[in-house]
Amino acid sequence: MYVCGACGREVELEEQHVRCAFCGYRVLYKPRPKVVKRVKAR
Repeated sequence: MYVCGACGREVELEEQHVRCAFCGYRVLYKPRPKVVKRVKAR
């Protein structure tokens, strides 16, 4: 699953079509988990 850069919808890619199925935009981002940094307080 990827996220469209224009409309923000989740898109599942087909074999060779790197394009949003809803708006036709060609920039797709792979969603990444949010990183939580834990810092020890002194």
